[in-house]
Amino acid sequence: GSLDDALKMYQEASRILRKMLGPESVDVGKLMHNIAKVYQKQGKLEEATEMYEEALGIRRRALGDENTGLAETLYSLARCKEDAGDAGGAVVCLREARSIYEKRGVTLGTAEAVVAALARLEGRL
Repeated sequence: GSLDDALKMYQEASRILRKMLGPESVDVGKLMHNIAKVYQKQGKLEEATEMYEEALGIRRRALGDENTGLAETLYSLARCKEDAGDAGGAVVCLREARSIYEKRGVTLGTAEAVVAALARLEGRL
């Protein structure tokens, strides 16, 4: 149901935004992040990982390496990698996200979740 409907709407929005704003637009990157979330909720981890990585590339090119939006996508990609059994890959993403939050002075919200997830995963490696 509703996840499939959301996915169709996001994909249509992606087509429109790419045409109107270009494939490297920040808005396209955010949309790719949201599409990845839907795939992850559906348990389609391979597709989710691909979308998160696409979103990460767009956001990195559009926003730079120290933007909190990039850190959010890194955190989501880490969660997806953990769900897929790739704890090492998740730790790499979490470390980069933590570094971004530290450089920006962000300590609340997703930054807290990043620190907690990193501590939990590093304890298992």
